[in-house]
Amino acid sequence: MTGARQAPFALLLAATAACSGASATPTPEEYYSRGIAALEQGRPRAARAALFNALHGNPRDLRARLAQARASLLLGDGVAAESEIRRARDAGAPQAETRALLAHALLLQGEPRRAIAEIEGAAGPDAAYAARIRARSLFALGEEGAAAAEFVRAAELGPRDSQVWTDIAGFRRSTGDVAAAIAAADQAVALDPRNDEALRLRGELTRSQYGLSGALPWFNRALEIDPDDVITLLERAATLADLGRMEEMLADTRRVLSLQSGNAMAFYLQAMLAARAGEFELAQTIWQRTEGRFDETPAGMLLGGAIDYESGNVAQAARRLERLVEQQPANRKARRLLAAAQWRLGDAAATIATLRPIAERADADSYSLSLIGRALARQGDTRAAAAFLFRAALPQGRAAAALDMDAVSDEQLAALRRAAAERRDAPTEVALVAALLARGFGAEALDRALALQRGHPGAPDAHVLVGDARGLAGDHAGAADEYRKAANLAFTEPVALRLIEALQRSGQQAAADRVLQLFLQQNPRNVPALVLLAARYMQVRDWAGATGIYEGLRRRLGDRDATILNNLALAYSEQGDHARAVPLARRAWELDLGNPGTADTLGWVLFRSGARAEGLALLQRALRGAPSDAEIRRHLEAARRG
Repeated sequence: MTGARQAPFALLLAATAACSGASATPTPEEYYSRGIAALEQGRPRAARAALFNALHGNPRDLRARLAQARASLLLGDGVAAESEIRRARDAGAPQAETRALLAHALLLQGEPRRAIAEIEGAAGPDAAYAARIRARSLFALGEEGAAAAEFVRAAELGPRDSQVWTDIAGFRRSTGDVAAAIAAADQAVALDPRNDEALRLRGELTRSQYGLSGALPWFNRALEIDPDDVITLLERAATLADLGRMEEMLADTRRVLSLQSGNAMAFYLQAMLAARAGEFELAQTIWQRTEGRFDETPAGMLLGGAIDYESGNVAQAARRLERLVEQQPANRKARRLLAAAQWRLGDAAATIATLRPIAERADADSYSLSLIGRALARQGDTRAAAAFLFRAALPQGRAAAALDMDAVSDEQLAALRRAAAERRDAPTEVALVAALLARGFGAEALDRALALQRGHPGAPDAHVLVGDARGLAGDHAGAADEYRKAANLAFTEPVALRLIEALQRSGQQAAADRVLQLFLQQNPRNVPALVLLAARYMQVRDWAGATGIYEGLRRRLGDRDATILNNLALAYSEQGDHARAVPLARRAWELDLGNPGTADTLGWVLFRSGARAEGLALLQRALRGAPSDAEIRRHLEAARRG
């Protein structure tokens, strides 16, 4: 909730003592007392209900009118708050003593300029409150420097105002200074342990800093204070969904809908849940209830595209996903799903064009490699197809740590240089460093990244860019040190995978394993991390461990990933379970017909299961497709000896 809980108001008087004697229906004064108590307890929804009854019995009660405005502000309802404030003014409330309140209401309605104009002349007791609303309004207008200065002023005026520090934390997070955001959120909680907005924000920061599991206690603490806080319920629901705790997630979304019957985010999460469960008809029905609220957001385009695709609306899925890829060309999930839709529509050329930016990278995933290989084969380019299909069957043991950028042209790079020289702001400099890395200008990229790091030590992205630049120069141990700095601020998937790969490349496998285990403790359903762990189990011949992970991924992702099926077949075969190994290996091979890697696995598994003639024929075919592959040659020679 965007709050004004601690703002002082001259007209908001203390509740009077309860009248003696019991009555069946509370008096307006009693309702008012209940509303004030609920506000002080951090339960604005309950406060609004009580204050509504107080005002119904006594419409000219200025105290109740302004308290109702406060409750509406805490609930993020700027329209209702403005209505109450104007009614209070009409009933005699001085404008100077309600300016900060009205400015806050206008800001919530997306009118920061009017908010700034309104706040001029706010009364002295509201100075800290007015300063933080002015700061938020300036930031909404894109005036980051002025906003930062105003937040400093707000902290000077209200050094022990928890809400001031909550807003500072939100501002710092928005500007990428995660360290300062965490410090400000901690200060807000220390000043007021019942500030549920600060608790929720600390949970969101913890989710990025440490992971999903660590965030839940913060959300739980916030909901102990206000069980009806819709925003916190939704944050907890999304976190529970990512943890795979779907029943609890569903309970939270249902609670939200009982409080706000048309809440689009609750329907979004329920549609996502149905899609993950494979109930795409149900997902489509629920998705429609979002009424288009997420149609223009990247996450909404991706989920809507997935639902359309699985529901058979492939052309519609392709249209939706084309827009997303145009907006986010580095979004791999969107590219893979768009390519799948294009393939199903019979457009091999479009499939190849969509997947090529992924497939030509060293860290390409097996699905993308497999699909582009099949598309190239359909177009008759068998040599290129074989190369991609062979790579698809190799174990996916490397982290996807390379920069997620398409090729940068000379013109684009020149434009970024000019923009960086003119603006001198962090986001533009980040874009320039990333472009320099993508073009291979490592020395210049490192110099700029180090300067960015010095100026923004609390920003994880700055450390990541320095790490990327050191890695490009071959200093993987140095890169790992930089990624550790980033991980201490935001232990996200990209940071974790970069750190793991840098540790592996610098010969620190034990440390890489520890990082992977730590990340999975907090993010137990993260697919790239699970794939890395399964590949690690394969490397150390822990076949049971690999089998457990691959089976879990297979249940979630289906039988469409050739690498997962291929490696699962090998793991079962090594455990002597040929009855399970053969069908899996055959399915992997069928997904990638002509792929030397899957042909090798199927041939080896068949040979070991007793089907020697068929197995030997497939092994010979695999070697013809990849004559330099030592593992395929070893299997073939063993089969010939046997």
